[in-house]
Amino acid sequence: MSQYITVIYTAAIIFPFIAYLITLPILIVNYRRYGSLPKWHVFLLYTFVFYMICAYFLTILPLPTRSFVAHLTTPTHNFVPFTFITNFIKYNPFSLLHPGTWIAALKAPTVIQPAFNILLTLPFGFYLHYYFRRNWWQTILLSFGLSLFFELTQLSGLYGLYPRPYRLFDVDDLMLNTFGGFLGYWVAAGFAKLVPNRQPMASMAPTSRSVSPVRRALPWQSIGSLFRLSPALRTSLSICTGSQPLSFGES
Repeated sequence: MSQYITVIYTAAIIFPFIAYLITLPILIVNYRRYGSLPKWHVFLLYTFVFYMICAYFLTILPLPTRSFVAHLTTPTHNFVPFTFITNFIKYNPFSLLHPGTWIAALKAPTVIQPAFNILLTLPFGFYLHYYFRRNWWQTILLSFGLSLFFELTQLSGLYGLYPRPYRLFDVDDLMLNTFGGFLGYWVAAGFAKLVPNRQPMASMAPTSRSVSPVRRALPWQSIGSLFRLSPALRTSLSICTGSQPLSFGES
């Protein structure tokens, strides 16, 4: 559990900087085109970015040393599907006739690991359906693509930074991640009744198709304000670089 908390904390530090990088083009495009930027739209986008950062870090962190990885003798891949079911049958203490084993069975790695792989991409499927308006088969393909990216990242030894993989490329992870995204798609279908609908940006645009010079200039003013007034960005950059917080023109 502490490992997961560390990953989320790391993502929270880096998130403000990445979020602002995404905010800038959104401010420019939407203010130039529509003259508006719905708050719910921004909230969904920011939470999606934060989720993607956490998901990626969960697949690569913690980073071991190169010397440690060089001496590893563990398997680098598993191409046999449904190995997680075989491992459950072999190693899980679950016994239907002995209720005392049920809790221990739920806490066993043979349950926690497959469940984690499903939960890892469940939010991805949710965002694809609710925010990006993807249908079920697009959600399946994109969830598989995301999982394949994660698995290839691990198989490549973090893009060649390590002499060999330090985590296992597992075909079961591909299946479970894809199922998690598909499950998130259906969760979004029910959840959409409880939250505001994500209306297309065009329906929230001003009636006039012309955008005034003031609105055209507003994104650039907002950009400057973001960097001048955001202590979160300055703090996150200083933590990552180990330097003093940046002033961005402050006196």
